[in-house]
Amino acid sequence: MTGGGVQDESRALLGLVAYGELAAFTQLAADARQAPDLAGRAELATLAAVEMDHYRRVRDHLAARGVDVLEAMAPFTARVDRVLSSVAGRDWPEALVATALGRGLVTDLQTEALEGLTGADAELVAEVVADAGHGAFVEARIREACADPQVHARLAMWGRRLLGEALAAVTAALDETPELAAAVAEDARSTRSPVLKRLKSAHNKRVAALGL
Repeated sequence: MTGGGVQDESRALLGLVAYGELAAFTQLAADARQAPDLAGRAELATLAAVEMDHYRRVRDHLAARGVDVLEAMAPFTARVDRVLSSVAGRDWPEALVATALGRGLVTDLQTEALEGLTGADAELVAEVVADAGHGAFVEARIREACADPQVHARLAMWGRRLLGEALAAVTAALDETPELAAAVAEDARSTRSPVLKRLKSAHNKRVAALGL
């Protein structure tokens, strides 16, 4: 940091984190409307509120340093939306998989951003990308849906297809946003492969944990 401002790389990473939280809120709020029962609707609405609180915290953190959160998020909106639209669910079970896998991939990229942050910036991001409580609820409901063999087969195939689309969106983000590429990898092109490998590995573990 210099002169009370935010360095370009830190601004880019914080912008990514802020939009990841805002997009998660929007997706969870929309998914809540698809819930087949009141318990599911209330649970996802509660998780959406947690994500909105995270967004506000990053917004206020940037504002205290003279950075407009809308400007910081702008380079990432289309790319994060592309990742999330690729995992948009057509029904309740697919919406739950989207919550688990789509949000997980965005969180993984946010976690990569931690490597480029220090001090208060790193502390804030570590807090807001921590598990917001999605895991247990979503996993239980997905397992319930997968009691139907046809639903299980459909979700398993879809969960694996999502990875290629998501990695393509991440690669595009690194190509089109030099500050982000520089922050998550010292030499963006030569060290990009390990970043993508880590994202792929985390996704596959998440798929396995869901029984897909």
